[in-house]
Amino acid sequence: MTLGILSLVLVVAVGAGVGLVLRGGGSGDDTAGDGAGDVAADSNTVVVKDDEITKLVEAHSRALASDDAKAFTSIFDQKNAALVRDQARVFANLRKMPLAEKSYEVLRRQGRAQDSFGRGVKFTQDVAFVHRFAGIDLRPVSEWYRWTIEKASPKAPLVVTKVEGAPPTISGEASKTMYYPGPWDIWPDIVVAKAGGSLVLARPKDAALARRVAPTVSAAAASDLAFWQKNGDPDAAVPSGFVVALVEGKTQLGKLFRTSKANEAGVSIPMPRWGVGNDTVKIGGTRVVMDTASEFFRDKQGIMEISEHELAHSLVAGLDSAQFALFGRANWITEGFAEYVAGRDQPIARNRRADEGRAYVAGQLAMPFDGRLPTNALWDFKQMTSVNYLMGHVAMRFIAQKYGERKLVEGVVAAYRAPGDDSEAALFQVLGVTRADFERQWAGYVRAQFA
Repeated sequence: MTLGILSLVLVVAVGAGVGLVLRGGGSGDDTAGDGAGDVAADSNTVVVKDDEITKLVEAHSRALASDDAKAFTSIFDQKNAALVRDQARVFANLRKMPLAEKSYEVLRRQGRAQDSFGRGVKFTQDVAFVHRFAGIDLRPVSEWYRWTIEKASPKAPLVVTKVEGAPPTISGEASKTMYYPGPWDIWPDIVVAKAGGSLVLARPKDAALARRVAPTVSAAAASDLAFWQKNGDPDAAVPSGFVVALVEGKTQLGKLFRTSKANEAGVSIPMPRWGVGNDTVKIGGTRVVMDTASEFFRDKQGIMEISEHELAHSLVAGLDSAQFALFGRANWITEGFAEYVAGRDQPIARNRRADEGRAYVAGQLAMPFDGRLPTNALWDFKQMTSVNYLMGHVAMRFIAQKYGERKLVEGVVAAYRAPGDDSEAALFQVLGVTRADFERQWAGYVRAQFA
């Protein structure tokens, strides 16, 4: 089993569009702008103006902020009992979330928003749910919905007839939706377990497990934060708590805060901050999701390990430059750092992947050890993923022993702040060594560890 972090390529690709309010700027047919009313020459014209959309979304925000369930569900098709019931559940779930900020914002719309022959119109409207977990998120983040909206006649109100996740603005991304669904969208109810300054979210059937896991998550957070306080930049933007959600199985793992195929045991999903401007913090927060059916949940030590790993990803996510990267940040740096933070206090011989390391060095795996650092292109090639995690870990351990943990953290931070494709170069520059020299020294270290 492997641990993982959602590719930052997704974040980079869509980050520039997050927070842009695209009113009337959709790419579909007959999208009406503010001036659409000028062409409404007779009373038969059905037209949806921008201010109608704005008022609808603003009213939805006010209903959530004022705990008005009736107003919250009033915008949905009242003839569709299942839809109204689902949105009432969303409202009830969101009331349990300790959110410092929460609102809905207008994004793009597509479809026919005007008809000159008296027929009703039907179109889709993307809406961002902007929110910030109190004491956890560095900045507000957003989940994107796609509402199907209908207007039956010129004077009829707008009615939302369908709610789903909005797709990314760029095709071909890893997730088919933008941080949708949240647990509030799909769980019948949410158990919220306090874990120190962090939160553990679970379905009602996992309430006991959430309460049992919470102290370990709290301890993992404290351990990671202590490591940072000892070795990191005190002025850097790092969170003091984390949001952790528990799911069961890979299907659920791939359908929370994203829609994609999952093969990890856990994932830290970075979410771009909402809004535009000169803020140096590009990633506003993360959502950690862990599979309770994975081998890590067989005992407390495993839960501690996966928690420390995923929270290490989340710890440094806010330092990400969020610039476009063709190949993405080097996996051996991001995964190696998380593995190191999680396993730094135990001998490498006791690592759960140690046997694979010995087989790798002995030339018994599909690809023999050649002294080179793992590449992103071959990261998952021929079932080499697990040993590549180990090699990243050993690389970080080598750096810590040769240069010290502070220099290790400085190099990793430089890699995060550099454009993804330049992450290795940024790290080696901090260490004052060429890649070739580093690999030569590291290769000898690896062979010594797994002789």
